[in-house]
Amino acid sequence: TEQDDQRISVSQLIPPKMCKRGSTLDDLMEISYIGRVVETGNIFDGSAIMVDGEGIPGRGNDVSISFVLGKQPFGQFPPGWDVGLTDMCVGERRRILVPPVLAYGEKGLPRRGIPSQATLQYDVTLVSLNGLAMPR
Repeated sequence: TEQDDQRISVSQLIPPKMCKRGSTLDDLMEISYIGRVVETGNIFDGSAIMVDGEGIPGRGNDVSISFVLGKQPFGQFPPGWDVGLTDMCVGERRRILVPPVLAYGEKGLPRRGIPSQATLQYDVTLVSLNGLAMPR
């Protein structure tokens, strides 16, 4: 339905071992992730992805990235990203499906290989929350 086309889908792939508090706006999150275009299966972004021995352009070779939930600059992540990462726990892995209207819409993001009207899939693991990592 049209309403479903405007919703983010979040599914838990790996539950956290324990969780006293999930992520909220203004939390510092450290994540590892892979981003794919659903329609093509092409990987367009990721924190630990190597293509021909090189990191994804713009991400370097970092195995994780850190950001403040709700404060990313436009274009770094789609607007729907915050909704999919809210109430996430350290050690949890989620799959987030972002519809075009909450991703990059009609324009797409050509520099990242995201076509017009693409649905985006992110597989995200929360490594640490406000500097606190899960026990190793």
